[in-house]
Amino acid sequence: MFLLLTSVSGIGPKLSLSVLSSLAVNDLVLAIQSADDARICAIPGIGKKTAARMVLELKDKISQFAQAGVSAGASSSSAPQTDMDDAVSALVNLGYKKALAEDAVKRARQGRTGVSLEELVREALNVLMKR
Repeated sequence: MFLLLTSVSGIGPKLSLSVLSSLAVNDLVLAIQSADDARICAIPGIGKKTAARMVLELKDKISQFAQAGVSAGASSSSAPQTDMDDAVSALVNLGYKKALAEDAVKRARQGRTGVSLEELVREALNVLMKR
């Protein structure tokens, strides 16, 4: 989902993280499918034009998440892996090598449950800074 968001014109890694930390993936999918600009505009940093652009550019691409059952409710076992993948993707987009990013995310995740994507990326950045 992170990579899809960064593919939208005007949305970079920082804003993508803001979107993913503000809305659950299934809520975001539903908002895009139903063209709910008001819900998307409620995200900090997203205005009317960006929300409309997001809906326009992602409406067709988002179908893979809907077909995978995200709109019906994702299984809880896949959600942590998706968060880890999104966190790794965020770090790679910030310029870190994939192997280093994966290691940092794994270390940040150790012994912690229920961590949001934003917290996971923040902790992974802390791990990388201590190296």
